[in-house]
Amino acid sequence: MKFTVQKDDLLPLLTRVNNIVEKKSTQKIRTHVLIRVANEQLTLIGFDNEIKISGTVPAQVDSAGETTVTSQKFHAIINAMPNEQEVHIQLNDNTLDIVAGQSKFHLATIPAEDYPLPDNYDFEQTFNLPANTLVDLLNQVKFSMASNDVRHYLNGLLLHFTTSSMLAVSTDGHRLSVAEIDNGFGIDDKKIIIPRKAIGEISGWLANESDEVQINFSPTHIQVVSQQTELTSTVINADYPAYETVIPELSDKLIVMPKEALKKALQRAKILSSEYGVGVSLTFSPWKLNLSAKNMDNESVEDCLDINYDGDVIKTAFNINYLLEIIAVIQNENITLSIQDGQSSCLVYDAEKENARYVVMPMNI
Repeated sequence: MKFTVQKDDLLPLLTRVNNIVEKKSTQKIRTHVLIRVANEQLTLIGFDNEIKISGTVPAQVDSAGETTVTSQKFHAIINAMPNEQEVHIQLNDNTLDIVAGQSKFHLATIPAEDYPLPDNYDFEQTFNLPANTLVDLLNQVKFSMASNDVRHYLNGLLLHFTTSSMLAVSTDGHRLSVAEIDNGFGIDDKKIIIPRKAIGEISGWLANESDEVQINFSPTHIQVVSQQTELTSTVINADYPAYETVIPELSDKLIVMPKEALKKALQRAKILSSEYGVGVSLTFSPWKLNLSAKNMDNESVEDCLDINYDGDVIKTAFNINYLLEIIAVIQNENITLSIQDGQSSCLVYDAEKENARYVVMPMNI
């Protein structure tokens, strides 16, 4: 195996693959990336128990072949090279020789036939949509996924296809995020729970893409294909909670607040909030919001904000971080809240872009 490849072609794909390959494992081969060259193309494949990423880049191939090498070391070497550097790679017995300029590296390999490739996937349904539409949908809700929850279905994001919409949903049991786009994909009455790790990889990978991506799925896997790269992930086999039932009805009196002013007030309150609760007390009264927080040292902060509200006084408390994460994804200069009383959940949304809704449960502080 002998080939030449440009660093600028190789590094983006290698970075994607390296992100999901295990860094430590009792099976050394699981820390490796599979390298294949043939027909003027270099193919890289990375795999863990949950995700497989594969892709191709152009290469000048002198002799075809395949092998595996430690992904982390290979990535570090290529990343350290100057931009626009031509990289010459050759397999000699069990050693991969990497030459770039005056630098030479020699890495140990494991034969490609030892690499634990998953079985071929069999997908039942497929659809296409612009990459930026997919990323925007995921970014609006992904922050409220659970992390390492024993209810494993919460450690992921639900895609729910209804007759009219494709909805993205996430919750950790304390808050809920729902965003939707029109369903023109010919798919109806379908639910897929995508693991947290896959959501992070898809969002990062496609962040600056605008071309259409293809999405394939089956009862066990989902695959995203963009140009010459594909990501395949297992899906979480479980029934997602009936999220629709926890979205509250709109209250008679809505609360409208300037987003930036609220953000800065919450950030100030967070300075002295308890490290255990990160809670903020809120008192809504006509045209005014009073905020307060305190910590275990009996230190406290009070703040005040002008708002558009003409209803009964409501006293409640919420997790500051939850509110700040919602504010971060709302683009309108104003943020709208609907809340019935001090013990009820709060519905937050952008009044000019009602395709996303956020529900936050109150705290006791």
